[in-house]
Amino acid sequence: MLMDEPFSAVDPVVREQLQDEFLSLQGDLGKTIVFVTHDIDEAIKLGDRVGVLRAGGTLAQLAEPAYLLAHPVDDFVADFVGKDRGYRALSFQETPTLPLQPEPTVRLGATAAEARALGARGGWLLVTDEDQRPLGWVEPDRLNGDVTSELLHRGGTVASTSSSLRNTLDAALSSPSRRGVIVDASGALAGTVRAQKVLAAIEELDRPEARPTEDTPPGMPA
Repeated sequence: MLMDEPFSAVDPVVREQLQDEFLSLQGDLGKTIVFVTHDIDEAIKLGDRVGVLRAGGTLAQLAEPAYLLAHPVDDFVADFVGKDRGYRALSFQETPTLPLQPEPTVRLGATAAEARALGARGGWLLVTDEDQRPLGWVEPDRLNGDVTSELLHRGGTVASTSSSLRNTLDAALSSPSRRGVIVDASGALAGTVRAQKVLAAIEELDRPEARPTEDTPPGMPA
């Protein structure tokens, strides 16, 4: 089956949802699909093997995603996969057990006085729903009324305890408090972690760079 840039015309949120649905369906159907895309992040997320084509359709390299990112065969492939390929490669490493820190939280709808009484670390306080699912951050000292959804800072991403190292590091780097929010399998807050803890874990782990598969035809770029 051939799919030629099927998700290129949709917004990023819908595109990610479609990618996840594609992976689920492909896992159920077990069909081989040739998926054409110009988005390297999409290629390494969806592909078991990724082929990079030169102008004119000549194959430059065919490899498993982790190997492609770590071992581009030449300058053309290196430029195509991007200068942040080391960060992208973290997508293939599961996050090990990290020393998560307990995080004070306030419920959505709490008063400004209740939020200030909890004491914000670094000026930021995490807001959750009734089931302890993170919703965003607020600065208690700037509150003039109740904690409402309109006041939430939603810039920080959320990672789970089973996320890749890329997602976990991004959670820490994108958080306004610089404390990455980690949730459990139910979506409830498990704790927070700082980027230096994630980086320390990265330095301790071996890089899982896949080697070229044995069925690669002779002479084909690995």
